[in-house]
Amino acid sequence: MTIEEALEHRDTLADIATELYGDFYITHPKFWNSPTELQMREIEELLFDENLFDEYFNPTPDEEALVKIIMEEFNLNKRFNK
Repeated sequence: MTIEEALEHRDTLADIATELYGDFYITHPKFWNSPTELQMREIEELLFDENLFDEYFNPTPDEEALVKIIMEEFNLNKRFNK
């Protein structure tokens, strides 16, 4: 899969998640561990493994703070902080 295909697939999955769980799908409890979230995670890992994550995705301090809140709210710290 090329980078462009991975980015397109990620966008398609985000569109699907929006339809299934709403605009703020990452705050919806049923999103986590859903097939859509698992596929999104695979794509993000692929992009990260390709060392493109930093080039394309540079979160702002506000986004990083939001991630911490979401991780705590949905008890995701154990899963992602291995």
